[in-house]
Amino acid sequence: MQQNESGQRELFKTRTGFILAAVGSAVGLGNMWRFPYVAAEGGGAAFVFLYIILTLAIGIPLMLSEFSIGRGAKLSPIGALRKVGGRGWSLLGFMYVITGFIILAYYSVIAGWVVRYAVDGIFSGFPANPAEHFGVVTTGMSPIWYHLVVMGTTIFIVSMGVQKGIERAAIILMPVLFGILVLLALWAFTLDGALEGYAFYLRPSFSELFDPDILSQAAGQAFYSLSLGMGCMLTFSSYLSDDINMNREATTIAFSDFGVAFIAGLVVFPVIFALGMQNDVSESTVGALFIALP
Repeated sequence: MQQNESGQRELFKTRTGFILAAVGSAVGLGNMWRFPYVAAEGGGAAFVFLYIILTLAIGIPLMLSEFSIGRGAKLSPIGALRKVGGRGWSLLGFMYVITGFIILAYYSVIAGWVVRYAVDGIFSGFPANPAEHFGVVTTGMSPIWYHLVVMGTTIFIVSMGVQKGIERAAIILMPVLFGILVLLALWAFTLDGALEGYAFYLRPSFSELFDPDILSQAAGQAFYSLSLGMGCMLTFSSYLSDDINMNREATTIAFSDFGVAFIAGLVVFPVIFALGMQNDVSESTVGALFIALP
């Protein structure tokens, strides 16, 4: 448990810091590729409408429940659920922790690939053969070293505490992410295939709105993308002061997460159509982000 100098539990200093940290937890590869792809394949604007409805009806209420438990207990997921529901609920808390560990195990590896691509892009330029370069990035000792860099940075930020570590990093890095996405979307708008990409992404097909598979994908996207059921929001809210309006913050976080996913689609599909790669579009995050787009 993070404590301040007086021995009390450390809290987020500002609501902006809390929101950006929570959005940073929610935003991931599911926003950058899976949401645009599933939206395009699941009815375009109809899927977006369904996603928003499910976020309002299920996502935000579930987030509020985690906020309530976390802020009320001011404990870890295991301790919070034990305090609220008794010893039997500790098992769910353990599952939260295990889920977070599993997610970190693969996300940190992929983050290492991203760092490697950034370094290569800055110092060497983008490769002529992205598929071959991806093989180089993901094999040998290179991914291990970059994984260690990512883990070392993560450990350092967390060790600095809530205010000086997580909150400060979120306040700096999340606006940078938003700015990059907006600039990329504006650039993608100028590409020759932009209109075709937008049409593929957002074409309304309301006939698919009540397809059970599409409904399941929309619900899964809303649930996973908001970091629900894995202890993240519960943990963040345990460092939340009692005067914060949880209804407002949950709504802000949910729609900020949606905004990132939506804008990502405005970047991805114009680029793919401009390059004539629309026949290669698939749900593979790896294929899209590390092979097709570079």
